[in-house]
Amino acid sequence: MAKDFKLTSNDDTVLATIASATVIEAGDIVAMASGLIIKAVAASAEVAYAVGKSDVGDTEIEITRGRARLIGTGDAVFAVAIKGTEVDLVGTTTQLIDVGASATNVFKVSASQDAGVVGSTDEIRVVINKPITF
Repeated sequence: MAKDFKLTSNDDTVLATIASATVIEAGDIVAMASGLIIKAVAASAEVAYAVGKSDVGDTEIEITRGRARLIGTGDAVFAVAIKGTEVDLVGTTTQLIDVGASATNVFKVSASQDAGVVGSTDEIRVVINKPITF
């Protein structure tokens, strides 16, 4: 299965604890609940990127620590006006960048020239704006 997000840069990763029945794919955005890593949802207030994957029976997963830079797909097309804005995560099975919402502000859209292609939902560059606190 294709990764929902791709990591473009990050200086630090950490092994974090998950429940043994939790399945997370590499490339998923994750959050923390009750001290355990879970797949993030739209309401997640702090997030990280899953560098590794976890299968049933695993008890830890490698995730990013800090403001990792990512490439993901938007739920709507990219426009120059969203450069530098804070946006959310949407979706559960397939995770997307919610380019029109700013409630949790877990991502910040890149202000770079290659932040995205106007009129396309693909390859939108973001940074984790609210990383999981360790």
